[in-house]
Amino acid sequence: MRIVLKYGGSSVATIEKIQQIADYLIELKKEYKEIVVVASAMGKTTDGLIKLAKEITPNPNQRELDSLMSIGEQQTVALMAMALTAKGQKALSLTGYQAGIKTAGVHTKNKIQNISSERIERHLAEGNIVLVTGFQGINEAGDITTLGRGGSDTSAVALAVALKCECRIYTDVEGIYSVDPRVYPEAKFLDKISYEEMMEMANLGAGVMETRAVELGKKYNIPIFVGKSLSKTGGTYIMEKNIAMEDKLVTGVSITKEIIVTTISNILFSSENVAEIFSTIDSCGLNINMITQNINKYMKVEISFSCQASEKYLLEQVTEKIKGRFSTCEIELNENLGMISIVGVGMINNSGIAGKFFSVLSKNGVNFYQVTTSEISISCSIDRENIQRAVEAVGREFSL
Repeated sequence: MRIVLKYGGSSVATIEKIQQIADYLIELKKEYKEIVVVASAMGKTTDGLIKLAKEITPNPNQRELDSLMSIGEQQTVALMAMALTAKGQKALSLTGYQAGIKTAGVHTKNKIQNISSERIERHLAEGNIVLVTGFQGINEAGDITTLGRGGSDTSAVALAVALKCECRIYTDVEGIYSVDPRVYPEAKFLDKISYEEMMEMANLGAGVMETRAVELGKKYNIPIFVGKSLSKTGGTYIMEKNIAMEDKLVTGVSITKEIIVTTISNILFSSENVAEIFSTIDSCGLNINMITQNINKYMKVEISFSCQASEKYLLEQVTEKIKGRFSTCEIELNENLGMISIVGVGMINNSGIAGKFFSVLSKNGVNFYQVTTSEISISCSIDRENIQRAVEAVGREFSL
């Protein structure tokens, strides 16, 4: 039997925690013959590295930033390998490149293209616990790349796909809740959730899992377990939806506390002009949400979209390029907003959820602005100061 485990930054934040995980892995080796561990950087190491880069320049070169950020994970897996070998267990660490993780895309936001797992297979056959850096790989040019925040989840699930085994994601919480319990302490624990719901919640702000990781799990039907590091209780299974899940109309609430809504106006409408705006957004690697388009009687187009405030540096690149291309355009930013979303596969065959959602916001004095929907979610932007009130009201209304 084989298994892939992933440990987040808080789980490996200290040498003591790394030693404890090493002891656990040695015990687990009695049950699983082959173990691969994917690890994040220790604690806030990555944040510290980014801070150093920005002390050099507010807009660091993205290739060099990838090279810098990859250091954190290499530190963790090397220390963990040392801990295991010191305790008598064969182990070795591999970088993303050494593990055969090949990527493509823009720097700091690459995507895994494929994994050549031959080297991992060889080391496993020799009795090693193999420790792989999460969050990183190598592109066609031979440059170190990173996968974006939460990329270690994606690394772990992708390796589980390549190795054809279960994946366990260990973090500092017991599993997945209907709402972030730090925001809504009454949130209910979920012992299972569908791939679709977890993807939607992750995409809309839930920080427990990374969207692409869940998408990979669904595509290849890889079981994903999310639990607290070294805990023997709790845990949530991400799995295919079933009839029991559909009995609940709304499974959870996701929030993004800080978003920026950008409105671009006074541009002559044409499909070419609109396409050029979105091509510019794509070329800068900016992830956007809640897109709206209006055309006035003078055939001028107005486009609004949201992005996370943490990506303002990418948004600035976008707006600069659009201003250079469309000299008459006007661009307005609203930086005092957040986003709240409700998610549930039970919404597919049930009407009235949107009305109930917006009614409870209105009754509690929460104004809502841009709205976007999918088959299993409804999202809207709200004033940042009203996030707590909105979450509490929605949580009570839908018994979350």
